[in-house]
Amino acid sequence: MTGGLFTDVLLAGLTVAVRIDSHCSDHGTVTEVNPRQETDGAFGGRYRLLEFVGEGSHARVYLAEDLTLRRQVALKIVRVDVAEREGFAEVFAAEMRAAAALSHPRVLPVYEWGLEPQPYVVTEHLAGGSLGILIKQGHRLTVSQGLMVGLEAARALMDIHRSGRAHLGLTPAAILFDSSARPYISDLGLAAAIASLDKPATVHEVDTLGASPSYTLVEQSQDVYDLAVVLCEAVTGNSQVILDSSDPLKLAALGPLGTLLENATAADPVARFTAEGFASELLRAAPMLPRPDPLSRVVDQVHPADTKPRVASDAETFDQTGPTVAERYAVPLDDVPRWRWPGLVLASLLVIGGAFGGIWVWLSAGSAATVPELKGLDQTAAVAAASESGWTLNQILVRNPDTVRGEIVNSEPAAGEPLSEGEALVVFVSLGEPLVQVSQLNNLYGLTTQDAVTELAEAGFTVASEALVNDPVVPAGNVIGLALDETVYELELGSEVGLLVSQGPADQQVPQVPLGAVLQDATRALTAIGLSPRVVAEFSDDVAEGAVIGFSPASGASVPAGSTVRVRISQGPMLLPAPQESDEAESQTQ
Repeated sequence: MTGGLFTDVLLAGLTVAVRIDSHCSDHGTVTEVNPRQETDGAFGGRYRLLEFVGEGSHARVYLAEDLTLRRQVALKIVRVDVAEREGFAEVFAAEMRAAAALSHPRVLPVYEWGLEPQPYVVTEHLAGGSLGILIKQGHRLTVSQGLMVGLEAARALMDIHRSGRAHLGLTPAAILFDSSARPYISDLGLAAAIASLDKPATVHEVDTLGASPSYTLVEQSQDVYDLAVVLCEAVTGNSQVILDSSDPLKLAALGPLGTLLENATAADPVARFTAEGFASELLRAAPMLPRPDPLSRVVDQVHPADTKPRVASDAETFDQTGPTVAERYAVPLDDVPRWRWPGLVLASLLVIGGAFGGIWVWLSAGSAATVPELKGLDQTAAVAAASESGWTLNQILVRNPDTVRGEIVNSEPAAGEPLSEGEALVVFVSLGEPLVQVSQLNNLYGLTTQDAVTELAEAGFTVASEALVNDPVVPAGNVIGLALDETVYELELGSEVGLLVSQGPADQQVPQVPLGAVLQDATRALTAIGLSPRVVAEFSDDVAEGAVIGFSPASGASVPAGSTVRVRISQGPMLLPAPQESDEAESQTQ
């Protein structure tokens, strides 16, 4: 054996822990590297980068494998120049804590986040790409499709705003699609953290306990403004159509959607829709437009199912986080002699041991039984085969398409392979069809009950009950969603489900008259909860002229949403006419 070949055997047969100098710009430490360990070279010791997805001005996105949970995820790594800016780490941590606590069917969930080795966010991986890519490649949404995407996004913003937060970075690139072309809002928390750097005047202080920032109504209205601009660009290909008032015909061509986009981008933030108001108006405009074609037709053109992913090179993957894979596995020259003689001895032992092992397998193979074809049979067939041949049986429960409960999906070793007595036969036994994610059944919002029942039947589910709840947006009789426990994320195909059906907005309680009894404050208090004020004037000996006497119905009374409440305004005391002298007194005077 030549020296070069023997060195190759040495390096292949040994697990050598070597010391290398890290070339990362942030960390000058010396790292212990083991080439045989699965987590070596993985970001944060947990995520193996599979594919470079894209890069923006603040972060890079990768398709990655979570080595702990064995699933594919999206890993967004913040650029070093952003992460090193003063105060970013504190704001990022506060924003991500709040984002991870928010759960909404159309907000991309945050699985994990961290600050080391660089600030990063781990989310669900969606295969449908982004609205930004769709627009960049020249595709356009129809007006009906744009309204549908806008409604889903506005519903997500409603929950974000109700939690006291704002997105502050809604762009076409922040709206992602899953494999079924359902839209999701991404970058929640990260966008706000980056916005705090670009706009120091809006930085929110974070206390020492790391409490999440809260945002003003003006900042939340910016989200609605941004969403309107995104929808305009998605439908027309030009975001300036909505901002350029010189050619109103372009916006008028969008029909009812154009009017709503115009109101959502009003110059005065107070005059814009809230997220809830925008969702309500979009839902109201939907019947005026034709039913949209499936978005999947457009998304599939941008991301065809047979497209092979482009795998990131080592340089692409690690140029921000440390040395490349090649650098991590390189053995310094001064370390090789140190290991040479122990390596030669161990390599020789491995070769000899391998030879004896091969002879033993060859000799024992003749007495081994052959694994029968079990695929498609009931699990009892595996029990019988294992008992007959003296194998131990391990059954692994899985879910597989087009299988029934108890059906054998596969076996290890495979059919026809030899297996000796006492060895383990592993069979994969089906629990039935794969579970359906609840998020895939959330396209029921705003549908009539009958339409929702039809949609669920086509998906393989039956409706067993209906629960009436109040909703400020969805008209009475239309569906809000599924009546499921918050801890239920998946359903078995064929399950019975319940529907949440709107019975309109809840009754409102007439508020107390604001301190100071000023008319403007009183009317604002009524409109804030959806009641219509109507001013009526009355005489009063006790209340100063121009001040509010009270409401009618009185404060504390419950009235239907949208009801008219009279605001009673004082005219001051009633002035009585001066007494007139009698005719008799007048004649005496004459």
